Amino acid sequence: MEIWTLIVKSNTFNFLILLGLIIFAIKFFKVGNLIESACSKVRETVEKSQNVKEDSIEELKKANETVKNIAREVEEIFNNAQKSAELTGKKILDDADIEARGIFDNARKILESENKKTALSLTQKTALASYEIAKNHICKTIKEKPDYHKDFIEQSIKELDRLKTNE
Repeated sequence: MEIWTLIVKSNTFNFLILLGLIIFAIKFFKVGNLIESACSKVRETVEKSQNVKEDSIEELKKANETVKNIAREVEEIFNNAQKSAELTGKKILDDADIEARGIFDNARKILESENKKTALSLTQKTALASYEIAKNHICKTIKEKPDYHKDFIEQSIKELDRLKTNE
């Protein structure tokens, strides 16, 4: 019984429970798949952005060849396309980061809830065991020394009188 109590109170046991719950949450919510999906979307968007950038560069070259007097307009269009691609990529990365944080926060909340449930369960079991041990000890003591029975009754009466006078 002392070994079990030592194991339950040890940080290693608590760490293993927490680690198990984290692994369970990751597998249950398929966090890896969600992250991989978000990463693939980001990759696709970045590739699309690079393609857009390359296309813009090609259009700029064609425009320079055909119309040299509107070089400034083409340069402005190119800069806008590049900024737009950068902003789109940044927004996608930010959205993926927010979603990942939300997933991790939910997992943390679930773990905290499970830890509280486990602690409450252990507390209840410990209280019940303590009650049974005390009950058995009192019964054993009264059987071994019957004169203690009178002492217990007298102490209880005195305590009741004391409570009555305190009101």
